[in-house]
Amino acid sequence: MEKSWTHRNDQASPGDVDPRKAWKKLHRQLEADGLLEDTHSPGEKRSFTPVLKIAASILVLLAIGVPTLWYGLSRNSNSSEELLQFSEKGVKTVDLPDGSRVFLNEGSKITYPETFKQDRAVKLDGEAFFEVMSDPVNPFTVRSGQVMVSVLGTSFNVKEAEDINNVEVYVETGKVRMSMENQDEFITLEPGDMGLADASRLSHSEQSDPNYISWKTKDFKFVDEELGKVLRELEESYHVTIRAEGVSLNELRITSTYKEQSIDSILETIGAAFGLNIQKKEDLYYLNP
Repeated sequence: MEKSWTHRNDQASPGDVDPRKAWKKLHRQLEADGLLEDTHSPGEKRSFTPVLKIAASILVLLAIGVPTLWYGLSRNSNSSEELLQFSEKGVKTVDLPDGSRVFLNEGSKITYPETFKQDRAVKLDGEAFFEVMSDPVNPFTVRSGQVMVSVLGTSFNVKEAEDINNVEVYVETGKVRMSMENQDEFITLEPGDMGLADASRLSHSEQSDPNYISWKTKDFKFVDEELGKVLRELEESYHVTIRAEGVSLNELRITSTYKEQSIDSILETIGAAFGLNIQKKEDLYYLNP
């Protein structure tokens, strides 16, 4: 469920304090208490003693400064609200305050401020694909485990393994800077590159798996692939369980492409190709001869 908050500050703003009124009020009070020294002729106004002048100045400054300080603190505290989005089932789309879009894989979560200031920083647990709005002045940063990913405007995938020190970053468009927290070392990734953070070491290579982000796109390409590997790929992308009984999966190979099809439709096609019966029970599929 999407949540939103509206913040309102009921405290008086600094502009509501009038220094002249505060000074006149203080002058009248001191005059009533007999604390003004008469140093002039009867026809002239009374004036402050040097000590009272200093005290009065301090009181006026406090009258102006305290509300100003309170207003500033209140406003800052209200602007640090953090939002949490969690994908409990399937892929969840999250629109960030700057217009960037995030696709959360199932079981993943992202934390980000309600309003971005100079730094567009988010924290990711799990896997997500990012489409970042370009902003050369304010870079976009993703923290995943001990890894920091910084960009200006690009699309990329971040995947955190069960070990938080093992993070993969795949770049689809643009450029990405990948670094380890509290370290000066970094690598720059371009389209098609895969960055890997393993413990305290960074490395990169070319991404050769055409189905690496199929969990998001639901587009698949298999060329003379073992049926067992195809089914494992489908399990991870659709978050289902597929069991084959009485079938030697490694002896069956398939060449096919699927574009934005449901898991039921894909399995029906595979079943027809190999003469297999498909049975379904909730998120569990059975393939039988």
